[in-house]
Formats: sequence, structure tokens, C-alpha cells
Amino acid sequence: MKVQQIGYLILSAAVGAADEMIKRNIKNVPVKNKGFAMNRFDDHQRVVAGVSAAMTAGAAAALICLPKEYRPGLSLILGGALSNTRDRLVRKYVVDYLKIGRVYYNLSDFAIFAGAVLLVLASAEGGEK
Repeated sequence: MKVQQIGYLILSAAVGAADEMIKRNIKNVPVKNKGFAMNRFDDHQRVVAGVSAAMTAGAAAALICLPKEYRPGLSLILGGALSNTRDRLVRKYVVDYLKIGRVYYNLSDFAIFAGAVLLVLASAEGGEK
């Protein structure tokens, strides 16, 4: 594994760790999300956890295998996915604590979104070459 790849894995771990630190310090959890976004499929927690774990593994594999221009985005996605997947497997729900409008999010959700934006931008740049 190259040094640069290790740096991206460290970024992923930092995102997950930061979100976990916030979650551990919340006294009253505002939202316990047992499903996907906004509790979709909350009555199928095992399936949700399995899909989450598989997608997290896919993000990790992509981070290692795809070209370097995709790694910043994939690092953010992986970090967010690790934290949310850990929640699903350990707590049996994802802790959401940031309210925007009527919806609650967590730091991992924003990392996943930002990573997806970076992937789109990297793909657009790759198409112009």
C-alpha cells in the first residue's frame, strides 16, 4: 500500500472518529435512526445493517483500487460509512443530532454527501481529458 493511500485511510478514520466522539458526548439522543435515511426500512434492521456493511466494504475497496483523483471523495464517504455502519452494528441505530429544517443528520451524513460531490467532480474532470 502506498503512503498516499494510507493518508486517505487516515482521513476516513478521522471522519469516523470525530463523529463517534460527538455521539458519545450527547446526553439525550435526538433521533435514533433504525433504518436508512429518515428511518426508511426501520422494521428491517438486519437487512439495513448488512447493506450498510457491504457498501462500506465497497467504499474501502474502491478507495484502494480506483485512480487517485477519486480518493479524496471516497475517503470522506468511507469515513462516514464506517461511523454509521458501526452505529447500526453496535447500537442498533444511527445517532442523528444535527437538525436542519425537520430532518436530523450527523457529521457522517455530511461527509458522505461531500464525498459524493467530490466523486462527481472527479468524474466530470476525468471525462474532459
